[in-house]
Amino acid sequence: MELSAESGSDIDIGEYKTPIQKLARRFKESVQLWKSKYLEVKATIKYYQNLAADARRSRDHWKEKYEQMKSTSDHLQAELARLRVEATVGSPNAAVEKKRPMAALS
Repeated sequence: MELSAESGSDIDIGEYKTPIQKLARRFKESVQLWKSKYLEVKATIKYYQNLAADARRSRDHWKEKYEQMKSTSDHLQAELARLRVEATVGSPNAAVEKKRPMAALS
């Protein structure tokens, strides 16, 4: 579709006072402006997606570390409880060993 006064198009360029070259340049600049805004928003979205992924990865790492520490703590608590019971009840020499001074042990 060619824009001219003689063509049978729906657009009559005689209505416009601005030259077509200026309109074309302005439309092209408008497209470039929209494109740059789009790319900026796209980059911002990508930044926040990466930030969320990093936070998720970090959270998973610390959660795993917590679970390992909790498991170790539970194991050590059970061992401590067992040793306390053994020290008070299980060993007949436990009372004698407690009364000895530290110098006698070395």
